[in-house]
Amino acid sequence: MGLSALMASAPAWAFFEAGQAPTAGAGAAPVPLPGLDAIHALVAHCLDTRFEALPPEVVAATRTQILDTVAVTLPALDADGIRQLHAWSRDSGGKGESLVLGTRTRLPTEAAARLNAAMAAALEFDDTYEPSLIHASCVTIPVALAVADLVAASGRQIDGRELIAAVAAGTDAACRLSRAGSPGVSPFIVGWDPTPMYGYLAAAMVASRLLGSNRAQAVSAVGLAYHQLSGNAQASVDGTHAKRLGSGFAAYGGIMSARLAKAGVIGSDRVLQGVKGLFKQYHGGKYSEEALLGGLGTRFAGVDIAPKPYPSCRGGHVAIDGTLELVKTHGIRPEDVEAVTIYSPPAEMMLLGAPIEKKRRPQTIVEAQFSNPWMVAAAIQDRDVGLRHFTDAALKRADLLALAARMTTVEDKSLVRPDGGPGFVRLELKTRAGQTHQKLVKFAKGDPKNPMTPAEYRKKVFECTDAARMPRPQAERLMARYLKLEAEPSVAALNAALAIG
Repeated sequence: MGLSALMASAPAWAFFEAGQAPTAGAGAAPVPLPGLDAIHALVAHCLDTRFEALPPEVVAATRTQILDTVAVTLPALDADGIRQLHAWSRDSGGKGESLVLGTRTRLPTEAAARLNAAMAAALEFDDTYEPSLIHASCVTIPVALAVADLVAASGRQIDGRELIAAVAAGTDAACRLSRAGSPGVSPFIVGWDPTPMYGYLAAAMVASRLLGSNRAQAVSAVGLAYHQLSGNAQASVDGTHAKRLGSGFAAYGGIMSARLAKAGVIGSDRVLQGVKGLFKQYHGGKYSEEALLGGLGTRFAGVDIAPKPYPSCRGGHVAIDGTLELVKTHGIRPEDVEAVTIYSPPAEMMLLGAPIEKKRRPQTIVEAQFSNPWMVAAAIQDRDVGLRHFTDAALKRADLLALAARMTTVEDKSLVRPDGGPGFVRLELKTRAGQTHQKLVKFAKGDPKNPMTPAEYRKKVFECTDAARMPRPQAERLMARYLKLEAEPSVAALNAALAIG
C-alpha cells in the first residue's frame, strides 16, 4: 500500500515524500508535517495481526523459524562470549522470571532474553533474511519465549497460535525496517549490522504485544528502544565476540523498553521520520516507502527467510555449496588441490575475504565463521561443513590450515546480487594434475530459490541437539511438538520441556 492509499483511508497520515520534509528556504531546517510517524503503522501491525489472518505459508514458515532458532540456541551455552555472559547474568542475580533455554535456570526476563538471543546468534547457525542480511529470528523469537515465561507467572498463558502470530508480525516488521533504509546498498557497506540495530525496535514491539500493551504504550516502547539503538558492523569485520552479543543487547533493550512503557514511561513517537528519526540519523534520509509499508498485513517477509545449512556467515554459503558440488562431481580429494580462487563482490570480500592472511589462519572461532578460505577448506577436506569445523580444536587442524593456505580471494563487482542480499560467488579450483574446474553459484542452499530438503533440515536440528547433549528421544518429542506448535496450550510449558539433564 502506498502513502496515497494510506492517506485516503486515514487522513491523519501525512508523511514526508521519500523521507524529506518541505523546507522554509535554502539551508533551512526541515519542517515536519503534522500527522503520524510510520512507526504507528508497524506497531498496529505487530499488535493487531491475528493468527487466523495469517496465510498458511506464513504459519508454516514461522513455525519452522521458531524450531530452527530454538535448535541453534541449545548448543551455544558454553561458547566464548556466551559462557561469560551466562556467568555474569547469574552472578548479577535478580528475580527469576524466564528460563535460560535448555536449562532450569531462571533470570529476570530481560537478562534471560539477552542470553538466549546471544546464544541463538553465537554459532552463526541462525536463519537470514537475505534481501537485507538481517537475522531477525534470533531477536524476536527469544524475546517472545522469555515474555511468555514472564506472563505465565501471572496466570496468563501464551499459546502456540499467539506465539506464531507475534513472531510472524514482529519478524516482518524487523525485515521491513532493515530493507527500507539505504535501499539497494548492503548494510555492511553503509556500516550497520541490521540485526542489533533494528532488533531493538522489533523486540520492543513483540514484547509489547505479549505483555498486553496498548498502542500508545507500544509506540512509547519503540521510542525508548530507539534511544538505545546501535549495531555497527565493525564486530563482524574484526571477528570479535561482540558479534555474538548484539542480538542479546537488542532483546534486553526491547523488553526493558516495553516494560517501562507499560508502567507509564513515554518515548518518542517519531522514531522513523522525525527530524532526528532513524531514517534521517542513520541513513541520511534515504529510505524506501514501498519496502517499509508496501503490502503491510498481506505480505510477510518470513516466507523469504532462509535457514542456514552451515554454521557460518550466510555470505559464505554460496562458496561452500559450490565447493561441495565441485569435489563430489569431479571426485576431487584434498591432496589433489593445487589452488582455489574465490571471487566475491565487495561486501562479501570485506567480510569474508580480506585480509587474506587473517582469513587463511583464523585465530578465533568467530574469525573462522567469517572466512571464505576456512569454509572452502573444510568443504574440500571433509565434504561437509558443520559445528565441528568451528571449535578451538578445529582451528589447530593441520589439514585445514594447509588447504586454507592454498586459497586466494579476489573482488569482483559483477557478482553483486541485483535484488539485494548475499552476493554470488565464482570458484576456480586448480588441481595438481593440471585441470581447472569453475563454478558460479548464485543462490545458497536454504534460499527460497534453493530450499533445504526435509532430510537436510532434520539433520541440522539433530546436529544441534546432539551437540547440546540432549537425549535423542527428547529431541524427537520436542521436534514433533514444534512442528504442531499451533496446538500447544502453553509456550511456557514447552520452554520448560527443553531442559537438558
